[in-house]
Amino acid sequence: LYGIVFLENLNFHDRSYWVEMKMTPTDESLRVVKVKTTVHHSLGADYFANVYIPNQYKVLNHEPYAGVEKIEGYQSYKMNMKRKYRDVLAETNFILTPQAKEITSLPIKVHFENLKQRLHADETFNISTQDKKTTIEGPEKAEAIYPQKLGM
Repeated sequence: LYGIVFLENLNFHDRSYWVEMKMTPTDESLRVVKVKTTVHHSLGADYFANVYIPNQYKVLNHEPYAGVEKIEGYQSYKMNMKRKYRDVLAETNFILTPQAKEITSLPIKVHFENLKQRLHADETFNISTQDKKTTIEGPEKAEAIYPQKLGM
């Protein structure tokens, strides 16, 4: 079955990268950010997604992931990507607390990679805090589409 899906994806479908983020307010200054990453019509199983959250926010429920490129001013967190038929996807909740009362708008970065290279980098969503109220700005779903190639 995997071979049939592989050939169909290679010949008939573009590869898409989707990022979705939603914020749920909680008591006081805590916020729950739900991040969903998807590689749609993927060719391989070795896809990885890493979320980079600005240092101005402390993540309470996950440890930073040290196994990827460091970006100054950011902490990286690994998404647990799993294959589901045509897609490789992950969904993670991050509990954040701002480290200052006012934080200007900064991008939350998401990198999609395989064992060989970075496949896509997304900076569509921005996070900011005004008067201790944290918000995320961005579309419902960010999407990037690429033609299929072997090794990608």
